[in-house]
Amino acid sequence: MKKLFKYFYPDYKLRITLLFLAAFILLFAAARLSIMLFYPSRFESISLAYRFYCFFAGLHFDFSIIGVFAAAPLVLFNLPLKNKYYNGCCLAAVAFVFFAFAVYIYSDLVYFPQVNRHISDELLHINNDWGFIFTYLKKWYNILFVIITALISIGLWYYSFNYFKRHIDFKRPLKRDIIKIIILLMFTFIFVRGKFTGKSLGIADVYTYAKTPSQAVLSGNAPFIGFHILRKGSASLPSNTYPLDKAIKTVQDTFIKPEETVFDYAYPLMRRPAQETQQKDINFVIVMFEGWIPAYIDGISGQKTGATPNFDNIIKNGVLFKNAYAAGARSILGFSSIFASLPVLPDLPVLGYGLELTELSPLFGNFAQKGYYTLYAQTSLRHSFKMCALAEYLGAQETYGWEDIPMLLEYEQKPYYGYDYEGYMFVADKIKNRPEKNFLAAFFTGTTHEPFIRTQERFHKFKGKTWADRYRNSLYYSDWALGHFLERAKKDGWFDNTVFIFVSDHSLKEKRDSLYEKFHIPLVIYAPKILKPQVINYVASQIDIAPTLYALAGLDNSYTAFGRDLFDGRNPQNRAAFVTEGINIGLITQKGAIRHSRKDMLSSEKRSEDFDEAQTQEKLLAFDKAALNLISSNKWFKNGK
Repeated sequence: MKKLFKYFYPDYKLRITLLFLAAFILLFAAARLSIMLFYPSRFESISLAYRFYCFFAGLHFDFSIIGVFAAAPLVLFNLPLKNKYYNGCCLAAVAFVFFAFAVYIYSDLVYFPQVNRHISDELLHINNDWGFIFTYLKKWYNILFVIITALISIGLWYYSFNYFKRHIDFKRPLKRDIIKIIILLMFTFIFVRGKFTGKSLGIADVYTYAKTPSQAVLSGNAPFIGFHILRKGSASLPSNTYPLDKAIKTVQDTFIKPEETVFDYAYPLMRRPAQETQQKDINFVIVMFEGWIPAYIDGISGQKTGATPNFDNIIKNGVLFKNAYAAGARSILGFSSIFASLPVLPDLPVLGYGLELTELSPLFGNFAQKGYYTLYAQTSLRHSFKMCALAEYLGAQETYGWEDIPMLLEYEQKPYYGYDYEGYMFVADKIKNRPEKNFLAAFFTGTTHEPFIRTQERFHKFKGKTWADRYRNSLYYSDWALGHFLERAKKDGWFDNTVFIFVSDHSLKEKRDSLYEKFHIPLVIYAPKILKPQVINYVASQIDIAPTLYALAGLDNSYTAFGRDLFDGRNPQNRAAFVTEGINIGLITQKGAIRHSRKDMLSSEKRSEDFDEAQTQEKLLAFDKAALNLISSNKWFKNGK
């Protein structure tokens, strides 16, 4: 190596190349250090020694992504050409790559608290998140970062270009330049592929060094993950080789009740009850809370903060599913799980961006077919995640967004996702003036979405400036609005014969690796005149809500769901919640939980001494295989059956 260095010394273009490589490596190192410093609880379970191991293992993926984007202009720069405009353009291209990487990495750091991992499948559906993205982009410190990064990138270009111009007349043997280019091309090939045999580096290779998602955060880097997600989409993910027939049998045994009939074996999850027992005078209201967290709800956490007095009373007099879990970490995933009873799969697009090309079970439509007035409303704009259009696709007769909801109160700040009180009152008005007797109404709140706003002084109960205090104030307002909604239901005369389902779209701000903590959500079914108060401890999921509605209503419509009636207490140990965490899948059961890449098991959490890890892994792969096959082959549901 020493002889090789002397052979090329002095080579000013090579010096500039090494300068840029060093800048890139320092950028990735700074990103890893920032994640560890700003989100330390995410890495509590990793020893210091293993953190360093993951840190340096990440160089493998750093060099790979540098090779993909920066190698070409750097190799072109090292050609024995002296034209200053040509070389200036090559250096400008490298500086732009540095700028783009820096901005992308910073965006990843900003988004990190939302999902506690690098941005991954969100890139496939980025159109869903423009409102959220612009909310953060317009903040002054984010704009300042972009300006500073641009200045640093320009400075790198200016310094390197002037360094080149000072040595533009330096003469070198052509033979050395040819050998140098060959060596650079060889290193580029090695960097990009990352290995000498088999396929080139992909996302799954991150787990060569990392055994948990927290370790993967340190080993991988945001541009590498993002590039491979966009380049290959689902093709970058490991495949599931579990036998399909066995998978479908496992799913049927788990989700389909004995009194339900599978009548078309081409659609093995589509079923209907043996007979109709429709409850003619029962109504249903589904409230999907934006980001409500069990740890901040006194009736679940056991604290006495006073942030949720109305919901605490609901818990006391309702049916609390203490171990309920979201299917994913974003609102649109909660929507598809609750209203379409769909599992979230890393391979497939989200609902609204391709998944609806598969025929889905129309929850609203099935109720409308039985004479129910069906309504969906949200406090966010109608086009937000296309949820209003999706509710219509699922058969909702009327859908409404922020544009349709009149203002009733004066607020200190304009919200990003609407006001809950106005939304609740709007839904109450629609129910009061409904054309049919029975109704199924769904409402998605929004005021508790980050960044939290000040509503009115009377709701500023918690005076601190921490994230928790601002969140509790937002929660306190939302809970107050919920209380007024229930008062309206009583005043308008439809409270006593209505079943309320209260559920969160996802959890929030959970930095730990535990699947139990990361996906835990509030789920309460409240109907004090119909259902006796109780606490149910077996595992429940958002996906179980649709089957529960069909059972409570006694409808005989055919439907497909990846869940099970929440009140079916038979064999509770067989219950499980299928979850997706970026590109990984997981299964939460009463006795334990596992996380899997489809290739390897990434983590295991034991809650009972008799937890069977191998059996749970087999069940998870069966769930994943059956769902992926039936949805992608359009064998999920068939209308007209």
